[in-house]
Amino acid sequence: MFGVSATLQQASARRARLATGGADRAWLPVFGVLGRLMGDRWWLAGWVLNVAGFVAHSAALHLGSITVVQAILAVQLAFAIGLAARLRRQRVLVRDLSGAVAVCAGVIIVVALRGEVPQAVPRPERLVTLGLAAALLIGSILVLARGVGHRPQVRSALVAVGAGLSFCTTAVFVVVVTDAISTGGVAAALGWPLVALAGSAVMGSLLVQDSFAHGSLPTALTTMTITDPVASCVVGVVLFDAVRGPTPHELTELAGAGLLIALGVAILANSPNLRTEEAPARAATS
Repeated sequence: MFGVSATLQQASARRARLATGGADRAWLPVFGVLGRLMGDRWWLAGWVLNVAGFVAHSAALHLGSITVVQAILAVQLAFAIGLAARLRRQRVLVRDLSGAVAVCAGVIIVVALRGEVPQAVPRPERLVTLGLAAALLIGSILVLARGVGHRPQVRSALVAVGAGLSFCTTAVFVVVVTDAISTGGVAAALGWPLVALAGSAVMGSLLVQDSFAHGSLPTALTTMTITDPVASCVVGVVLFDAVRGPTPHELTELAGAGLLIALGVAILANSPNLRTEEAPARAATS
C-alpha cells in the first residue's frame, strides 16, 4: 500500500508544483499546492492507500520489533515498480528483480538477527529526549534544504531524509500508544505520546509530499526508504531492546544487511519504470 501510494502521489505532487510555477519562497512550498492536490483523484487515492497502510503498519509495530518492521518497509519499492510497469504495459526488468533480491536478502538477515530479541517500551524521559532530538535534527535539515533551493534534487533528498526521520519517530510513538491501548484501553493512550505521534505523522506526510514535488521519484524514495530503516535500527537497539544489544559480530552482519538493503533500494528506485514522473497518472487516465 505504501509503494502504490508513493507512485500515485509523487506524479500528482510534481504536476501540481509545475502547474503553479514552482515558486519556492516558503519553508515548505508544498503548502502552496495542497489545494490543487486535494482535487486530484489519483493523489486522493494514494492518500487512502497510505492511511490503510498506516493501520497495517501500526498493527505490525505492536506485534513485532521496530527494527524488523521498519526494515521490511523497504520492500515497498518492489510493489511501486510492479504498479509502474503494469500501468505502462512494460515488463519488470532483470535489474529490478536483482534489486528486489538484494532488499529481501538484507531483510532476511535483519529478521534472523533481531526478530526474536524481546522488546520493552522505553521510559518517558527517553522518549522526550528522542522527540526533542528528532525535532532539532529535522529543523536543521529544513534550514539546509532552504539554502539549496536552487538545486531541486539535492533539496528533495534533504527533505526526504527529514521525512524518513519523521516516520521513524512516528513508529516509535506508535509502539508506545498501541502498547498503552492493549494494556489499559483507549483512555490510557490519551496523553503526550499520542500528540507526538500525530505531530510526527503530519510532519512526515508534509515532508514527503514536498520531496515528491521538488525532485524525481527515485531521489525521494531512495533517500527516504534508506533513512527510515537505518534510523529505526539505531533507535530499536538503543531504546527498545530489553535484553542486550548486538554483539560486534552481529553489528557487522547488520551493517552488511544495511548495505544490501541500501543497494537494492538504489537499484529499484532508479528503475527506468519509475523515471517518467507523469506516466502513472497518464496511463491510469487512459
